[in-house]
Formats: sequence, C-alpha cells, structure tokens
Amino acid sequence: MTSSNWPETKDVSGILSPNMQENPYWWSANHVFVPYCTSDSWSGSKKSDKQGTFSFMGSSIVLQVVRDLIPLGLENSTDLMLAGSSAGGTGVMLNLDFVEELLHEQMHLRKIRVKGVTDSGWFLDRTPFAPTNKPAVDAIRKGMDLWQGRVPRRCREQYLDEPWRCYFGYRIYPTLKTQIFVFQWLFDEAQMDADNVGAPVTKQQWDYIHKMGDALRHSFQNVSAVFAPSCISHAVLTKKEWQEVKIDDISIADALHCWEQKANRKRIKRRKNNKRKKSRKQNSNPVKNSDNSLVTNTRQNTTTKAIDAVNNDKKKNRNQRKNKRKNHRDQRSNKRRANQIRTANTVPTNTNLNYINNQTQRNPLQKQRRSYNKHCVHRRLERCSWPQCNHSCPKLHNPFTGEEMDFLELLKSFGLDMESVANALGVDMNTLNNMDQGHLLNLLTQQAN
Repeated sequence: MTSSNWPETKDVSGILSPNMQENPYWWSANHVFVPYCTSDSWSGSKKSDKQGTFSFMGSSIVLQVVRDLIPLGLENSTDLMLAGSSAGGTGVMLNLDFVEELLHEQMHLRKIRVKGVTDSGWFLDRTPFAPTNKPAVDAIRKGMDLWQGRVPRRCREQYLDEPWRCYFGYRIYPTLKTQIFVFQWLFDEAQMDADNVGAPVTKQQWDYIHKMGDALRHSFQNVSAVFAPSCISHAVLTKKEWQEVKIDDISIADALHCWEQKANRKRIKRRKNNKRKKSRKQNSNPVKNSDNSLVTNTRQNTTTKAIDAVNNDKKKNRNQRKNKRKNHRDQRSNKRRANQIRTANTVPTNTNLNYINNQTQRNPLQKQRRSYNKHCVHRRLERCSWPQCNHSCPKLHNPFTGEEMDFLELLKSFGLDMESVANALGVDMNTLNNMDQGHLLNLLTQQAN
C-alpha cells in the first residue's frame, strides 16, 4: 500500500522493482500495487449515503484486494508481505491482523505466512512546536469518526475511550499479533510537519527536532525489528535509491531480508514442535468405559510400542549414517593436511604465506554467507543522535533557495558557533572551511558517539 498517486504504477522502484540489481531479494516476487485514494490511512469503512457524502473505505478495500488475489494464485502461496509508506505504513499496522484473520480464520489458508512492513508511518502524538489550527492529534480523532475507522480489536480494548490512539505506531505495536518490520527516519519530515516545526533554520527549531528524534528512538525500545537512520527525510521503500541508505554498512534491504528469513525459520521450528506435541498427546490419551471410568487403551499402547520400536530403528540407522559421514570427513581432512604439508615443502622460501592459506580456503560464497549470517541483525538504531550524521542520508536542500546544502551550512543552521567547532576539533577556521565534508562528518560522528 502507498500514499502515492496513479502515475507511479508505470515506473515502480525500490521493493516493487523487477530489477535484480535494484531489488535483490524480492525482484521475482508477485507485486501488487494499491494506490491511495481514500484519505483515511486505509482504515475507513464508511459508505456514502443518499445525501452524497464521501465514502471512506480504505480498510474494506484492503480486505477486498486480498480476497480478489486468492483465486489469482495467492491461495497457492506461502508468504504475503503487506508493505506501505507514509499513510500506507500506518495502514499496514491497522490492517495486518485483519488480513491474517481473513486468510487464517475465514479462508482457512493457514499455510500463508502474513508479515508487515511499515515505512515512515510511525508517528508520535506529541505537543506541536508552534500553535496550529489543525493539530495532528485532533485531525486523527475527528477523522476516525468521519471515516468510521476500524482498528484491531486488541488495540481498541486497550484504548476504550480513545481508540484513535491506535493510529500511532508505538501504541498499536504492542497489541499486534502479526509480525512487523518498522522502518522510520529518526527525523521524519512528515512528523516535523505534523508538529508544525517548519523548515529548520533556527536553533530553537533544531532543539525541538533533536528532542523529536530522541522521542522516536525511545519509542522503539521494545520493537524487535526496526531500521532507524538518523536522517531528515520521508519514505524509502519505493525509491530507486532505497539500498543506498545504510546503518553500519547494512542496507534496509539486507536488514529486511534478514528479518524475513529468521521469522520463517522460527515459524517452521514452531510448527515442527507443535506436531511433536500433538503426536505425543494423541499417543497418551486415555479412553473411557461406558460408565465413564478411565481405562488404558491396550491397543493404543501396543501401537505406541510398535511406533517406538520403529523410531528406535530409525534413530539407530541415522546414527550409523552420521558416523559413516564423520569417518569420510575425517579421511578427507587427513588427506587435505597431508597435501598442505607436501605443498608447504615445495613452495619457495620467499613465497607469501597467503599462498599456502589460499590453497585451503573454502568456497567464497560460503565465506560470504557466513559473514552475512554473522551480521544478520534486524534491529538497527542509529548510534549517532543528531540529524544527518549518517553518511548515507539523503541530501538536504535550503528551504529558501532550493539548493543542496553543504555540511557547513547545515551546522550553521543548527545554531552552532563554528569557531567552537573548530576549537573542539583542534583546527583553525580556514582549515575547517576547506575541510573535506566526508572527513568532517567522520570527525563529528566520532565526537558524537
């Protein structure tokens, strides 16, 4: 889901792209793009009446799209990832449990794993920077009544008197049953707009924005899967350059793929455990006499013993095969060591040791896979806490000229005393003014950490 307009359907990018280079993990997936046309954060269920009032049917549209996809191939799939940006990101959180209930409870398609990705839809209900005639909180409160907005049952029960609170990510997240991955800029432009802080040019504005970032960071305290760079921007999933944004050299695509794979493995393990428990329960169930007294089912016990005997034979065979494979591995290992000794004895004395080590290197793909698994962490919060300190942040533009701001201009707009910055870094003003921006960012980031 998205809050974009129709023309984007002609040139999809980011996670919707069919280009393997641009979208390495989901380029071959079936993509369904649902344009945003309901103005209700995908939550409405209100039909127009005879007086000609507007319809707000966002939630109904989401569920109907899923129903329409079932005979088109969804019924044969194993995964459904519901993703959205901005208002679409909020819509994902509001509809995720409804979609899973539709597929699992109503359609009995329990094999389909439902997961959600919310992009830049995690908003805070905080006090605005400056008074405004249209506070975001009031807009959501009134909008929910106008739209007849639907929110998940568990969240509604949590906020009985204020169900509109469920439109805010940190409030609805603890009540969701379905797994969700959160992407959020720590200094989201839409949040800044909702807080009426305006384009930041004064120290007071920057101070407020910095506190906003701290509040967002704190709201992720109990979120298990989150990617939050310290940048000023809005939305990323459907942008062509989405992989350029990184935290610790890990892109959002890598982190999202890591989370998806771990979630799948956990689900498979859980299903296997449930099957074992069910099997044990069936084998141990007592039966009743006509007078309702409990007796032991001798046939069942006999069957259980037979099953145990078969399982023991299988276990014995598995152990034999395991020992046989181990012996083969040991033999290969001994041969490899012998070859290394022979190679070392024939290599000239001036040959670099790396040559000998390279003879026994594993497949490069295996090494790359081990390295990826080692860094496969799907909870990544920016360590640096001030705006634009991430090297991969999208470029900022001067709100008055529209031109790209260089890093020194950005620092000055923070209200910083540049002479104090130079003194803190141990350089003079001339050196500071001529310093490479990447090098300066490195220095300041180290200072901030």
